[in-house]
Amino acid sequence: MAGGERVAERHYDRTGRLFILGALGIALFFAWKVFRPFFSAIAIAAIIDVVFYPLYGRLGRALGGRRALAAGITVIVVVLSLILPVVAMGFLFTKEALELYQALTEKAVNGNLDAILRYRKWEAVEEWLAAHAPWLDTQAFNLKGVFLSFLGKISGYGVTLGTAIATNVLSAIGTFSVVLFSLYFFLHDGAAFGRWAAGLVPLHRDHREKLLLTFTEIVRSAVMGSGVVAVAQGILGGVAFWGVGLRGVLWGAVMAFMSLVPVVGAAVVWVPAAAFLFLQGRPGAGTFLLLWGFLVISSADNVIRMFVVKGPVSMHPLLIFFSVVGGIQFWGLLGVVFGPLTLAMVQTLLEIFRWEFMGEADPPPEGTH
Repeated sequence: MAGGERVAERHYDRTGRLFILGALGIALFFAWKVFRPFFSAIAIAAIIDVVFYPLYGRLGRALGGRRALAAGITVIVVVLSLILPVVAMGFLFTKEALELYQALTEKAVNGNLDAILRYRKWEAVEEWLAAHAPWLDTQAFNLKGVFLSFLGKISGYGVTLGTAIATNVLSAIGTFSVVLFSLYFFLHDGAAFGRWAAGLVPLHRDHREKLLLTFTEIVRSAVMGSGVVAVAQGILGGVAFWGVGLRGVLWGAVMAFMSLVPVVGAAVVWVPAAAFLFLQGRPGAGTFLLLWGFLVISSADNVIRMFVVKGPVSMHPLLIFFSVVGGIQFWGLLGVVFGPLTLAMVQTLLEIFRWEFMGEADPPPEGTH
């Protein structure tokens, strides 16, 4: 029998098939228990595989079909271009977060925390708020205290995150090892595994290809689009912060992370920072940061996506916002990819459902896909 053909003759009655399904369910349950500790590492490897597979394919052709060598070179490229920079940024982020936290703590102990803000017209600000926002209780609203508390909490979160990374170095090394090990075999044997898995999906070939196309496009869009935008906005913001005398690496890393959240983006960092500079009595630096944020950091998103993100898969911005935020809450940082991916697969399956059960093949409303 040729490979890939389905067996027409059935050897089991209803009882036998129920037994097979039950045994399969139990086996899958224990398989999940076995692989669960490595889920994050395997998921990261799968995402990297989707992004770097075109490079692996070109290397394989250039090396005369030597897949093992091509996979090994691709893994080395991933280490040099992705893993090492992330690790280096993690250590720099931790260092600056600790330094900022220690500086704020020292000023608080010495009673000099107010010196961080040289602005002396808080009463005028509160009067303006009372006139334009009468629903706000300015008597109980300590604007200066809130701002200083905000600074302390942000630096505290940075210390918590950085310390967690630093104290789990061995765990991180183990995770990266599993990622690279899995990535090698995903590159080397991923195509064969994909064909085997596709054969288990009881759908028409066109629909299987549609689901696969949706999967690859969403993953590449999330990584190449959101990832590149995050790195670019983090670098641009970090340079601007360094130029005005703030901690560039720390706040650049925060902006890179926040840029992954649609609608809100990196503005949630550079707008308060510009306000902080104004309150310090540095209107020139504050104006520069505002202009840089509006004209450069925010524009980088649209410019980069225009060149990097390609393909017919698109979703409404509101759906993207909820999918990313909800995905981060459920999966952690992997939710940046898995959130939109889940929504895109639901959208594609609904299109197949409409075609199969309702006899419709019209495209969805404009702006949703």
